[in-house]
Amino acid sequence: MKKSILISVGILTAIALTIVLSIGGKKYMDARTHEKNLENQRQAALALKKKEPHVTKVEFISEGSYPGVGIPWTVGAEVTMGGEIYNMSLEAEGDYSINLGKDENNYKSDKLEEIKSRKAVEHHLEVIYSNGETEVIE
Repeated sequence: MKKSILISVGILTAIALTIVLSIGGKKYMDARTHEKNLENQRQAALALKKKEPHVTKVEFISEGSYPGVGIPWTVGAEVTMGGEIYNMSLEAEGDYSINLGKDENNYKSDKLEEIKSRKAVEHHLEVIYSNGETEVIE
């Protein structure tokens, strides 16, 4: 009888330890992923500033992720250029796409071309990360 109780307690202890270690491991990996996503957000903002010198502000609206096999890390952001806000998808490597809605296609497309045709002036870039932290990049 005592032997079966000890075995039961041992099994329950092993199960409890497995659960605790799994939860701790997941929290650790989530924290590492969060930090890597913030690094990628900064890289994406710097790459966009280099390609599009008219950008004055980037506000990340998601943390970012790898959406599928072979697809690079991507994040959603609201990007300000020439006083207009554009909904964009940015990659850490520097590629980006502008997501224009049906109602704003003509206006936003025309406005973007007008902004890009202007001479670029040196200015700082305000970056608001998905965790709410702000950085000004010169």
